[in-house]
Formats: sequence, structure tokens, C-alpha cells
Amino acid sequence: MKIKLAENIKNFRKENSFTQEQLAEILGVTVGAVYKWEAGLSTPEIRLIMMLADVFGVSVDVLLGYEQQNGNVENCITRIKEYVGNQNFTDAVSEIEKALKKYPNHFELVYTSGLFYQLKFITDKEEESLERANALLRHAITLLYQNTDKSINEVSILNLIAQNYLLAEKTELALENLKQNNVCGINNSLIGVTYARMLKQPKEAMPYLTKAFADCLGDLIRTMTGYIYVYDELKNYEMEKEALNWFETLLDSLKKDDAQNAFTDMIKPVILAQSAVAEAKMGRDKQSKRLIEEAFRLAKQFDAAPVHNLQGIKFFEEEEDAVVYADIGNTAMEAVCTLWEEFEK
Repeated sequence: MKIKLAENIKNFRKENSFTQEQLAEILGVTVGAVYKWEAGLSTPEIRLIMMLADVFGVSVDVLLGYEQQNGNVENCITRIKEYVGNQNFTDAVSEIEKALKKYPNHFELVYTSGLFYQLKFITDKEEESLERANALLRHAITLLYQNTDKSINEVSILNLIAQNYLLAEKTELALENLKQNNVCGINNSLIGVTYARMLKQPKEAMPYLTKAFADCLGDLIRTMTGYIYVYDELKNYEMEKEALNWFETLLDSLKKDDAQNAFTDMIKPVILAQSAVAEAKMGRDKQSKRLIEEAFRLAKQFDAAPVHNLQGIKFFEEEEDAVVYADIGNTAMEAVCTLWEEFEK
């Protein structure tokens, strides 16, 4: 195995925003000593290693670090996944606990084991499985410096722990954790569902659900726009039209029957204009003309009384702070004109 003490001292020092001078002062050593540790020219004595671990808030094992014999540990992880895939929990537990004794600070093994015990708890509902899952996931956070999967980070792991609390019906504790780690609103829908379903508190649920819906609608608009450009680039105009028709139908279904204008009415003229372009590219000039005329009419109608929140959308009442970003231009008319002018060029 290869000790990574020098590299870890440097990394943890920077993570804690210490200069070499500040770290030296805290430990009561010279700046030169810290420099030599980080350069691998010397090694701090045991007492100082323990002090370093305390200053950085990590265990001595984590501070020392080491590169595992990956062949062996990867074989263990592969076997664990096979056992889990075959629902052979007994052998999976045996393999995991044996592997963790040998490789207690290997991120992928610890993280994978935490996920296994989460699955085991879903199956057996035993408190011991839940506690083991959360303990392993918390330990995995301290080992994130080894992680190469950018989709896994401290927030994602903490949210897994919060979901475990939900599974165990520890609702208040789950909500506390979900709110603390609600980065960019990623937990809004889960928080809303928890308030509505578990706690029977619809008023508390609605703001979270509204924000989640607004984000979801914005994502859907960007996703469908991506599909439309893909099909257009591939010259698959029939599929482009199918995507546009589905998108138009969905937006129409979201508008309240008595609403004069809604946010979706800003998107619809653009959809019709893109449909007109697709029809023209297929040589259907009559259909194209009809669609572009309707696009201009609807764009003018929307711009006369624009709506950029969720007023006029089904399921929501007076949620003026929930804004949806469509990224299509300052006005509906500008978006339609730009699209059509680009085609005519």
C-alpha cells in the first residue's frame, strides 16, 4: 500500500483555508517543517499526526490515506453487487463485513456497502440495517477525496441519509435533513410530498411543490427544445413535428379554462413557428403558412398581457414568486420573428 500523508496534509490544509504559516503556528512547529511534510521530505511524529487529524476534523486513518490494492477490493465490490443482484443478502452481508475489515477506508466499498444496507432495510425493516447504512454513508463523506464520480458528493450522500429517515418514518428528522441540504431546490418535491402525505400539512407542502413544479416545467421546456433541435439537425421532420405536437398538447392541458393568458401561452407561439418551419422543410407550404400566421397572432396576444409566473396554471393559486424561465427571448413576438427569419435566410 502507498501512504498519502504528504498529499493529504496539503489538501486538507487548503480545504480548511490555512496557509503553511497558520498551520505551523497552530501546531507549534516551524513553517519549514510543514513545507517538508507536504513535499514528502519528512514525516511528522505520531503526536503531530494526531494533532493534524484533530485540526482537520478527520480520523488518523483518513489523514494517512493509502492506495488500496484495487484488484482485490474491486473483486470484492463486484461479488457484493452480484449477491445483491441475486437477492442473496446473507452472502452479501458476509462479503461486505469481511471486505470492510480489510479495506475500512476505501470510498467505493464503503459507499456501495451503505447503499446495500439501505436496500436491506427496505426489505427487512430492521433498525440495525438503517443504522449501519447511515453510519457507512457518513463515513463515505470523509472519504470523498478518493471519489471520481462527480454525481456523488456530500449533499447527495446526506440526502440519501435523509431518505433513510423517511423510510424509517422518522419524518421530522428526515425533513430537517432534506431542508438543510436543499441545494438549488433539489429536495423541493420530496419535502412537499412529505408534508402532504406524511404530515397531512397541505399549506406547508404547497410552496415546495410549486417551486418544484416551476423547476420541472423549466427543465421540460429545455428538454423538449433539445429534442426538437436534434430531430431538426437529423432532418427527421416527422419526429420533430410529433415532439412539437406532444409539447403543445401538454402545455394546453396545464392552462386553466378561465385564464386569459398563462405562462404557457408564451411558449405556444414558438412551438407553432417551429412547426411551420418543419412543415415548410417538408414542402407543405399551405400548412406552414397557416401555422406561422397563428404563431404571430398568439404572440401578439400574449405580449399584450404577459404572464411570467404560474398564475393561470392548473393546481396553483396566487403563487407569484414561482417564476419559470423559458430562455426564448424578451417577448413571444421576438422569439417567433427570430425563428422565422433564421429559416427564411
